[in-house]
Amino acid sequence: MSQRVQTTSEPQISPAIVVRALSARFPRWTIWWGQATTHYWGVSRHNGILIHVEARSAQEFVRRAREIDAGSP
Repeated sequence: MSQRVQTTSEPQISPAIVVRALSARFPRWTIWWGQATTHYWGVSRHNGILIHVEARSAQEFVRRAREIDAGSP
């Protein structure tokens, strides 16, 4: 008798949905998903300087955008 091992994985969320959620959370940023790079990208202007972020995950984007936003008035 063989036993079946059930593995659970988290549902895959469309990058487009993630980008919409990130854009709502960070309205000063223009955010997109790079299909070729499979990374999240964003640009924002801070103190007259255009800043860009490339992140491998949405969580990394959130962390980096927060750091940048916290450093600007």
